[in-house]
Amino acid sequence: MKGWKKIGLTLMVTATALTLTACGGGSSNTSGESNGKVTIQFMHWGGTDTYKGDYQKRIEAFEKANPKIKVKTITVGDNYDTKLQTMIAGNKAPDVAQVAENGTGFASKNAFIDLDPYIKKDNLDMVKTYGNASALYKWKGKFFGMPDRGGSGILIYNKKIFDKAGLAYPNDKWTMEDFYKAAKKLTIDGTGKEKKQYGTQVADYVLGWGGAMMSNGGSVINAATKKATINSPENVKTFEEYNKNFKESSIPYQVSEDKVNRFQGGKVAMILDGMWQIQPSMKLKGMEFDIAPMPGKYTWSTGSALTISRQSDKAHQDAAWKFIKYMGSYKAQQILGKNLMDCPANLQVLDSKEFQNQKIMGKTVNMEAIAENQRKVKIDGMLKGPWYAEAMTETSNQLKEMLLGHQTPAATLKSLQSKLQTIVNKY
Repeated sequence: MKGWKKIGLTLMVTATALTLTACGGGSSNTSGESNGKVTIQFMHWGGTDTYKGDYQKRIEAFEKANPKIKVKTITVGDNYDTKLQTMIAGNKAPDVAQVAENGTGFASKNAFIDLDPYIKKDNLDMVKTYGNASALYKWKGKFFGMPDRGGSGILIYNKKIFDKAGLAYPNDKWTMEDFYKAAKKLTIDGTGKEKKQYGTQVADYVLGWGGAMMSNGGSVINAATKKATINSPENVKTFEEYNKNFKESSIPYQVSEDKVNRFQGGKVAMILDGMWQIQPSMKLKGMEFDIAPMPGKYTWSTGSALTISRQSDKAHQDAAWKFIKYMGSYKAQQILGKNLMDCPANLQVLDSKEFQNQKIMGKTVNMEAIAENQRKVKIDGMLKGPWYAEAMTETSNQLKEMLLGHQTPAATLKSLQSKLQTIVNKY
């Protein structure tokens, strides 16, 4: 999901503040009207482009279908999690709030209502509609969020570079070994410190290593036992291969944030990123690329969901449910899919001919790969507890040290095992 890395790792929830306010005080919303109309507040991260691309048309369609409900949107450009946390602590939480993978941190402090009664009443099949990724938004076995924007990664590749090298394009049978071999063949040495052409880009970004780790039988945390599991033989092998590929075929860590520009400039053959990179790449003159599923058996999921505040009164909660249910519906998710700003969470939309056959600037890409990726999602225990934000931050920091050559993969995992266990024990 676009922007997830910036948003998802900032949440360090103040337990006391959230616990005290989420459980009491009543709703801060006073926008119910005597004529039966209700105004609900909806808060999301991003800027004007995010609002226009991901939400505006869907909100307009919802209000047209539900004339007694008005949606007041709050768009937060920076420090979203801190803003939401402050609003909850001040008993001024929005009726509906967007959350990312860190949603369990808020849910564990009782900030959101349990959606299961609404889901059961409306006979929604969450797994059938949203796949395994729906489990991202459960706490203690109950749903606290309605999936809205999906986010499993995709492999984006430059067709011209593959053609010039005489290599077959990536396909749905690719393993990580296939990916690494192709990356090495597509890397061309230069005269200075940097190479003339790089096969790929990998860094501490979880979409790069998460699926590879799970496909090789590894995990980060066992949520059921609350044990860190990252220092395993399977993971040592995975990260040794990952580190080797980084040294042989990847752009340097120091410029990894520039991966998209380098890919679009023809300097990188493959990147592991999200659907949101399709439209910008299509706009480039002479750019010929396509997408494929992430290599391996499993993919790591990012994304976002819409939640309902426990502080809101029943009238606002009921109106909020109608809103988030609509936003995740087939009709609304088709609108999201056409904008190509982000990935729909609804599998029925991803499977539809309308989504898969759409042309972008007169061109087509392998949109079926997106649905396939969503079906390959597996949820690691790191994502199942309130420890997510701290655990992911620590993992990224340690992997950065590994990729910079400051420590070996084995030493990295040994250190992480201890640090992650300390983090989990806090919860």
